[in-house]
Amino acid sequence: MSEVGVPPGQRARRLLTETQNMVLASASSGGEPWVSPLFFVADGHERLYWTSEPSARHSRNLQVNPRAAIVIYDDRAGHPVDGLYLTVVTRELGDPDEIARALAVMAQKRQPERWRADLAAVTGEGPWRVYQADIVGAELRATELVGGRPVARRMAVELEGA
Repeated sequence: MSEVGVPPGQRARRLLTETQNMVLASASSGGEPWVSPLFFVADGHERLYWTSEPSARHSRNLQVNPRAAIVIYDDRAGHPVDGLYLTVVTRELGDPDEIARALAVMAQKRQPERWRADLAAVTGEGPWRVYQADIVGAELRATELVGGRPVARRMAVELEGA
């Protein structure tokens, strides 16, 4: 169920800033789907960042097909299930200034120590690369009663100003 009485933009902002994990849906050049759970950090309401190994299946998929979908959801005990569904265009960052900016944004969010990245970890011989997703569409989870039963629906949400 979605948060009753909470404005959609505020719900979206909470999901972007307070949750740590997303599910990324990517597809190969041949259309073979793949999903991956990942730690992420949002930079305001326009883009997301994460680090991944470049040889990971989702990273290889994004190299050939940068369009993807992301679900950010909150299912903590005691909270109603809530979700933000995003349509995104992704890219691996290569410019040192862009990478440094992304790492600074990522450092602002609490994360497990094992996933903390510095410049050496995401360039050259480092095991990871930094990826960016530009948000091009967003929908929030909504609930509608159908035949007396709650049914999950989606509603469009504007993230600008969220």
